Amino acid sequence: MELLAYKRILCIDNSKDDCELFGFVLAQAGYKVKSAQVAEAALQLIKAAQFDLCLASVSLFNGFGFSLIEKIRIASPRVPLIVCSADVRLVAWKQAIKAGAWAFFEKPIDFDRLLATVTRLLQ
Repeated sequence: MELLAYKRILCIDNSKDDCELFGFVLAQAGYKVKSAQVAEAALQLIKAAQFDLCLASVSLFNGFGFSLIEKIRIASPRVPLIVCSADVRLVAWKQAIKAGAWAFFEKPIDFDRLLATVTRLLQ
């Protein structure tokens, strides 16, 4: 776990509760987590600090997640990005991957699977 301590993850979700839950689970696994609930704040964080991975919802208060994914890709093209969404339609998954997501998880999240994917993407 000590090797993971320097890995920084940005969690972007309009739900403060979900951000806190993701933050808790990821911190328990040894990651440092910052969160944002609106698109502008997420982009400011990405421009101000280097992250090793981003988790993003596609439903945000003031910005549609797919366009945010594209903006993250421009700002940090090599940072793995995982979309977490309650939208389970195949079209949402395809749109997320097309926008630049590396993985797609349906809510409610299977945290064991998520942590395995995060670990794999950060190796």
